[in-house]
Amino acid sequence: MRLDELQFSVEEHAYKRYCQRVEPVTREALLSLIGDQLQPGHYRQKGYLQLDGVWWRYSITNTVITLHTCYGRHHIDLPAAIRWAKQHRDRIVLGDLYGD
Repeated sequence: MRLDELQFSVEEHAYKRYCQRVEPVTREALLSLIGDQLQPGHYRQKGYLQLDGVWWRYSITNTVITLHTCYGRHHIDLPAAIRWAKQHRDRIVLGDLYGD
């Protein structure tokens, strides 16, 4: 089954992180945006999903995709970076470095 054929939900944590790391939006606007972006051509890898440059951690149960957290918009291969950080007992800082 393709992701764009699934129902989806956004956990409260994922919604708050999206607003913090990408842009403040209403929950309804975010759900609409995600629904539009779940089209063929998005990138997913071992529990990570990239929609329009924004990385999410997700899981699929039956016919529902649940977005658990939002890592924000990154040009790097975030799953590989997280894997590397875990192997080296390091961390990745995803917030705004300049406090803007």
